[in-house]
Amino acid sequence: MAVEQAPVDVVAAAASNNAAPAEPVVYFTLESSDNQEVKISSLALQQSKTLADLVANLQYQNGTTETIPMDNISKATLDKVVEWCEHHKGEPIPVDNESSPKIVAIPDWDDNFLKMDNDQLFYLILAVNYLDVKQLMNYACRKVALMAKGRTPEELSVIFGIPTDEEDEAAERRAAERKEAAQAAAAGKAGSSTGGAGAEDSA
Repeated sequence: MAVEQAPVDVVAAAASNNAAPAEPVVYFTLESSDNQEVKISSLALQQSKTLADLVANLQYQNGTTETIPMDNISKATLDKVVEWCEHHKGEPIPVDNESSPKIVAIPDWDDNFLKMDNDQLFYLILAVNYLDVKQLMNYACRKVALMAKGRTPEELSVIFGIPTDEEDEAAERRAAERKEAAQAAAAGKAGSSTGGAGAEDSA
């Protein structure tokens, strides 16, 4: 008995050969406040509403060599934002819904990502707020809330570098003293100039 060969799926093979090639990854170049360039893919860029709107409204073309200025974000902070966006590219962006309370759970990767010193976290939140990266803002704010949970006001002032009332008052006194000293010095200088002019007139 002859062995029956399995039929060749000609249509499937042809379809596979005619499949459209994957589109090349397109990058845009951001320029930080310290004049450093940071590249971000077009898909990752969609995580930032600010960047997505800039690209759409200013009609930046794919593959453009023109940089997008980020005058208020340093390279170190911009690198972190781009790293997050690249990791989460293609993921759905949360929609604001103020009608129901938002309970945010931070996934493991994002929790590790947010393990940084307080200054870095502060500048990251400022950048994320400006760039309108909604999900990262949710995670960062949740991180701060967890850091503050169960802490006394004194502990929070140490953690977040918030000056106490006494420190504020001392700073205000020093500023007032400096202002008074500057005014006294200016008055003394003006008086000596007037005295000198009077002496010349009498001569």
